[in-house]
Amino acid sequence: MDVKTLTKLTKWMETTDLEEITWSSGDDKISLKLNNNPDHSANFSSNMEPVLSPSIGIFRFARPGKTNFLKEGAAVKTGQELGLVEVGKEFKPVTAHSNGLLKIISIQDGKPVEYGQPLFFIEPK
Repeated sequence: MDVKTLTKLTKWMETTDLEEITWSSGDDKISLKLNNNPDHSANFSSNMEPVLSPSIGIFRFARPGKTNFLKEGAAVKTGQELGLVEVGKEFKPVTAHSNGLLKIISIQDGKPVEYGQPLFFIEPK
């Protein structure tokens, strides 16, 4: 069986709800199995809470002239300012919603952000 035929069969199968097909032509025979069923996928759960961007803008770890030495693994408190989103000449604070450990920093200083984008992940204590 040539690659073109195999590719066509695979692409066609992905457009159907079939999970398995056996195809034969002359001496060629092939069985294909696809696992597109979400019931078979692994479940993932986490107790980490995302800290979302309050608006679109440019992310800053600190206000101009200030420093913020925030690192992954640091303890954070409810209401602690983790960074800011610069919108024009305004700065909107990004704050921790609970006490815990800062597990993931998913943004870099000076990068554009969108409203609701996860910027940090905190593991509550």
